Amino acid sequence: MEQRKKLEQQLIEKAMKDPDFRKKLLENPKAVIQDVTGFELSPSVNLRILEEDPQTVFLVLPTIPAQPDETELTANELEMIAGGRAEDSIIICTVFGCPPPGDPGG
Repeated sequence: MEQRKKLEQQLIEKAMKDPDFRKKLLENPKAVIQDVTGFELSPSVNLRILEEDPQTVFLVLPTIPAQPDETELTANELEMIAGGRAEDSIIICTVFGCPPPGDPGG
């Protein structure tokens, strides 16, 4: 979760300073995430960028975490653990979706 907050803050700060970046982020957020992180989001991940205005404020509710006994690792996550990848990779994978096994970006 900490990794996600850092990325969100980085994107917000850049979008506040750079109008072209802000426009790209609003138009194609997945492409911007890939440019910034080098990580391609899974097609199954829905990513929405919302822009507040003086009359509109958004409150984002996170998903309710699964109970510990309901949590199972996906085949990709198991492969990442078996391959000895860093914990940060698992966090990114969990948040943004895992690349297919053998993918050089994964």
